[in-house]
Parts: sequence; C-alpha cells; structure tokens
Amino acid sequence: MLPCLALIASLQEVEPEVAWTLGLELAYTYQRVTRGGWEGPAFEAFSDEDDDGHVASGDLAAELDTGKAGLWDGGTWRARVDARAGRSVLRRAGGVAAVNNDALFPNVADRFDEEALAVTELTATQDVGGGFALFAGLLNAAEGDENEIAGAALSNATFLNAALLYSLVEDATVPHASLGGGVEIDAGERLSGSVSAFGSAETAGENPFKSARGTTFATEWTVGHGLDGLPGAQTFGFLYGINARRVNIAADPRRTLGELLQGQALPRTEEDTWAAYYNAHQFLRGDAAGGWGVFARLGLSDGDPNPVKWNAALGVGGVGTLPSRPDDRWGLGAYYLDLSDEALLESLRVDDEVGGELFYAVAVTSGFRVTLDAQVVHSALPDRDTAVVLGLRTRFVF
Repeated sequence: MLPCLALIASLQEVEPEVAWTLGLELAYTYQRVTRGGWEGPAFEAFSDEDDDGHVASGDLAAELDTGKAGLWDGGTWRARVDARAGRSVLRRAGGVAAVNNDALFPNVADRFDEEALAVTELTATQDVGGGFALFAGLLNAAEGDENEIAGAALSNATFLNAALLYSLVEDATVPHASLGGGVEIDAGERLSGSVSAFGSAETAGENPFKSARGTTFATEWTVGHGLDGLPGAQTFGFLYGINARRVNIAADPRRTLGELLQGQALPRTEEDTWAAYYNAHQFLRGDAAGGWGVFARLGLSDGDPNPVKWNAALGVGGVGTLPSRPDDRWGLGAYYLDLSDEALLESLRVDDEVGGELFYAVAVTSGFRVTLDAQVVHSALPDRDTAVVLGLRTRFVF
C-alpha cells in the first residue's frame, strides 16, 4: 500500500508536457501631432487623418510541438492571425518612416488606415539533426532583424517608429506574409542563422497562391559575444529580389508627371534589387532581464529600384534601471534615412530624413504595460514642417 501511495505522490509532482501553446497580444496606441507634419490644402485633398490617431491591434499565435503531442519528434507547427482597427496619424506626421509601426500590420493591400484581418503565418518546421531545421509554409517574413534592446518590426515592447525597429532598406523585398521556405542553422552557442527564399509581393489578407509575384532570397546570421562578461550580439543580413514589379524611380519625371495627370499608373520595373542590413547591441550593465546598453542599425541598398539608399539608427535603452521599477523599460534613439537621388524622386524634391524618439514603458502588472512616447521627425518629403508627435500605448500580453 505504501509504495502505491508513494508512486501516486511522485506522479502528481510531475507536470505534464504541454503540446499546444497559445499567445495573445492586444495593443492600443493614441498619438497626437502637436506641431508640424503635413497640413494644408494638399494634405486635406489627399487624406482625412487629423491631429489625433487611434490604432488598436491584436496578435494571436499558436504553436504545436509534434513530439509532445505524441506524433513525431522535432516538429513544430505555427499559426498566427493579426488584426488592426482605427485611424493613425502616419500621413499627418508626414514622415517616410512610420511614427507608429503597429499601424502597418497586418499589411493588407488597400486597407491602410482601415480595419484589417489576416492570417500571417502557417508554417511547419522540422529538426533534421546536426543543428539544421527545415521550414516552409506561409512565412511571417517581417520577423527578422531583431535587436535585444531596440526591438523588431513586429515588436510592441520598445520603440514606435519603424526606422528604429528595423532597417527600411528591407521594405523593397520583404513583405509581412508570403509563401516560402528555408533552413535554420544552429552552429553553436554563439552563432545561428538562416537561409530562405520567399515571395517578394505582399500576400497578407489574400490568397497567397494567386498573389505571389517575384522572389526574395535572404540570409541572416547572428553572432553572440561578451564584453567584460556582459552580453551583446551582432546580426548580419542580405536580401536579393528578382522578378517583382516596383515603381521605376529612375523614369523620366517629365513623362511620368504627364501620365499621372492623365490618370495613368506610375511606371514599373522588374529590375533586380539587393539590400544588406546590420544591427548590434551591447549591454553595459546587467542583461535583458535587468540592465541597460547601446544599439545600432545600418542598412544599404542599390538605391534603384530600392527608394531607400541607406539608413542608420543608434540609441540606448534598458530594463529595470530604476531600483524601485525592476520591470519598466525605456529607450532613446535617433535615425537617418538617405533616399535615392534618382530622377523621379529628385523631381519630387525628396531629400533625406532624420528623427528621434524617447519612450518609457511602465510595467503596471506582469502582462500589462503603458508606454509614454515622444518623437521629433524632420521629413524627407517636401512641404512638411518638422513634426512633434506625442503618444501613449497600452499593451496586454496573455
């Protein structure tokens, strides 16, 4: 009798393996353009945004471990659905870089500043041994270029401005959701990477088999390192796009403007394009669980047909810097965008753009954050005054 009781007690202490995991994130962002930006008759004829913007978003992700589910070892299935509602101040702020990156996702064509719902990931990954894993399906391609301090394109935990979350040279070849596949490589404790190929055209909210156009070949590698025992890392990425139709920014502006006045579409090109990007971070005290450090981003492209010739960003950020607020997060960053000087953009008086952002995220509970945010943007686009944008973001994670 006693051995049976001991066996029952030991079984009760063992937690069963969970095959399914679900994650839900909800965010609401309020922003106000307090001065500058794009305004006047030209803006009013183009957009009905006003000084205040309200954007709500939701992200639901599910993951199945095939081994824990009793199917086979080494497999992972992932699914993700994204939704957005509200009207932003992206046009009103007037910048090339979005002052609220969350207002762009899911990136459903023709649904800018409107309600949008899309399946943005349906992938299968299989570990094949030796540090290699194969993946394929509907890829959430915007997941790359992540930085431990600055965040990433799909992050709502740090900055709001897109130029601080990833390198904008990637936009010409990397959609939010697209069919593709590749291989993940775990080369050791400090080195990991991936090689992949996916469609260049955005398919969020559409049938990806009917909307696929062009191909992007991508590789990204992250090298971890330490400085006096403090963690850091550097990420290197390269993109090459073929057979995708893009605006021909090198077209004769006299002919192009005439076509626009006649109601015709902008001229297109299928010219190949490439881009390279880099990001790095180094903690100067503590680590991601509690500490602060510096970060940097750099992107470079061909400048034609890619409209962003190069970009740079740098800043500082941390978690729990105040002893009484161990879970609060903060960041201060600045960015620079150098736009292409090809004929069409030059005729439109497109220049370069510089901006900065400061945020402080208050940890109200373990799953609830309130972020106070301030941005200043001197736009690359003509007839925009330097914009000051204040914001407040609430974020729930379940």
